[in-house]
Amino acid sequence: MGVVLSVVTALALRCLVAKASVLSLLAIVPFPSNYSSVGWSRGLELVPAGLLALKHINDTPEVLKGHTLELVVKEGEGCGASVVVKDIYSLYQELQVVGGRNVVGVVGLPCSTPAGALSKLAGHVGLDVIQISGSSSPALSDRVKYPRLYRVASSVGIVDSIISFMKDAKWKRISIYNDEQGLYFKTIAQLLVNAVRNDTEMKLGNEGGGLTAQTDVPSVEKILNVTSSIQNKIKVIIGTEHQCSVFLCAAYKRKRTWPDYVYILPDRDVKELLNTDVCDAQTMMKAVEGVFTVNVALSAANDSVLISGKTYQEYRLEYLQELSAYSERTGYPLDSNDNIYVNSLYDEVWSFALALNSSLHVLDARNLSLENFRFNSGQISDILEEALQKLEFQGASGRISFKNNRQPITSFSMHQIVSGRAVLVATYNGSLTITENFSLVHLPPDSISIDRVYILDPLWLMIIIVCICGLSLILLVFNAALLIRYRNGHDIKASSPSLSLLMFVGCILLDASVLAFTFRNMYTISNEVFSVILCNAEVWSLSLGTNLIINTLFVRLFRVYRLFQPNNFKKAGRMCRDEMLVIYILLLTTYSVLVLLIWAVSDLYQMQEEVVLVYASDATTPYFSVEQHCGCRYETLWLSLLFLLSAVLTLGVVLLAVLTRHIKRSHFKDTKKVNICIFTSILALTTLLTLWRLFDAIELHSWAHLTLSVAVLFVPMACQVTLYVPKTVPYLCCPALHSARTIKSQQSSLYRL
Repeated sequence: MGVVLSVVTALALRCLVAKASVLSLLAIVPFPSNYSSVGWSRGLELVPAGLLALKHINDTPEVLKGHTLELVVKEGEGCGASVVVKDIYSLYQELQVVGGRNVVGVVGLPCSTPAGALSKLAGHVGLDVIQISGSSSPALSDRVKYPRLYRVASSVGIVDSIISFMKDAKWKRISIYNDEQGLYFKTIAQLLVNAVRNDTEMKLGNEGGGLTAQTDVPSVEKILNVTSSIQNKIKVIIGTEHQCSVFLCAAYKRKRTWPDYVYILPDRDVKELLNTDVCDAQTMMKAVEGVFTVNVALSAANDSVLISGKTYQEYRLEYLQELSAYSERTGYPLDSNDNIYVNSLYDEVWSFALALNSSLHVLDARNLSLENFRFNSGQISDILEEALQKLEFQGASGRISFKNNRQPITSFSMHQIVSGRAVLVATYNGSLTITENFSLVHLPPDSISIDRVYILDPLWLMIIIVCICGLSLILLVFNAALLIRYRNGHDIKASSPSLSLLMFVGCILLDASVLAFTFRNMYTISNEVFSVILCNAEVWSLSLGTNLIINTLFVRLFRVYRLFQPNNFKKAGRMCRDEMLVIYILLLTTYSVLVLLIWAVSDLYQMQEEVVLVYASDATTPYFSVEQHCGCRYETLWLSLLFLLSAVLTLGVVLLAVLTRHIKRSHFKDTKKVNICIFTSILALTTLLTLWRLFDAIELHSWAHLTLSVAVLFVPMACQVTLYVPKTVPYLCCPALHSARTIKSQQSSLYRL
């Protein structure tokens, strides 16, 4: 395919005798054989339009009198190519020095990456030639980088057309995914991201990227499984036809299709999407249903009279005939029913012809001639550029003008794919016009409002949590039984058994809250009364369990602190007996009970219907559902009030633990155990809660639930292991200690810890 195709129209050859010289235009277009992996490569379908332009030009006596035009076709890289194999200087040397052709300009270049690579070399000393490109990439608008590049269309307005359509549709949230390598795709994506950022009414779901040359269905499925991707319904996919097809196939597998989700694809057409092997034809037909495409409108109205004097409809008929003949001559199976760049080459050739024609008298006045034009003829290029900037005519792709700082007048069309056909739904030319084929009524919302993430835990997770809860409860029962059995033992009696029993109750309630939470996440509760009981049992057990443990630790440490204040032992002792401490603990717990009662009366915590994002263990992807879930109007407020006192007392416990850590009285040696319990719990809870937030952020929801459950269960486990196991196990191992320590306990202090 690297063989050069030199195409000269038969009409040009017939006129060669009558006209004095032949002027060549170099057409660089991607050939279809070797570039399927890099995107669009249907450049040969443009060539018949250029040949037709030559025929019309050479048929017009008043244009380029004494000269004739020919088209020399060279193979260029396909759209998305990362490397441009042959530079434009080599092409010119091959054509002008070796082939002897008088090349006066370059046309074609429909792909942004090759156009950018070739055009930034032109316009400098030694290679001063004008190019008129079919590429519409905004990245090619830089006049400093591309000093001799002109274009018949620009995609700068494609961003405005997307934003205008979204606003008319009342869509404010948008997710953008683009190819991270192609110049055109990156430029359009960045322009769109900037436009959304600068619009105070709109919000970005993500900021582009995500697609590469290696993009496949599994990688897109990972993107689609991200919560923000599920929530945001409007997605703009900016990439090659392969990347777009992969994305749509993966979305179809996840049932994220129209009308539930909206996909907008700039610069893509239905034929490209359907002619891929990413998924089978029937699946692809369903995947593209409802997809919107936005393209530069490179076609005039059917009754428009073109610069050639032909109507657009007449031109199209002639083009199809020329296409058929060209396909037979070259052996390429060509079809341009949906090739939007075809008309651009027709207008590029006409633009050069008109500019050359306008320059003839200026060249004569300066004793210059087009016959002597070479690729380093900067003076002639300047004259041609002045003529180009004055041009304005009706072309096949629309109104052609280079007056506005080289920015062409460009319209855009938006189509929706319906039953495999592209239906025009809107046009944009500075303002959006919705066609009669489309209605803005009953469009999907731009996002799903998630009331909460609902995790249906897998069975293995429930088994682990139940086992941990069971271990904690066994340890509780073991310690409680020994505590009651050996309640008159010295170490046990000195540790205030009544306070220990209150702490045991708190530990049991915390275990119960974890079991209730796990059960509720495993099964859907249909009975209304039972669901209300379960919801409130969870919050009551969690609150009261936490309060009883923290209140008990606070009161015990506060007693020790008061007793060992200077000259305060006897005075504090009367207020720090066990029965008084129990009253203090119950009074502190009363706060939580009152808050819970007011909450239950004024704003009952019960099952409510909510839109939830469900993560189920037996499903391959999260899904949205209307579920019954525990909730109330002011849930955050009530929970804040409920744990306010516990938070304050926790700080108090830490402070008292620090203040009492150096006490070394024999009857108060348990203080060190209490301090170990407190500091171990604080460190473990901080670590586990950090892991919980981390797992939740990276959407490992089952692990997040497990980590949170372990964090709650760690408190009762730490209390049992550090405070009670060292006291009760010796009695179990050596019952003889009981009688000896009972006698010793009668001599112990009244003020026990």
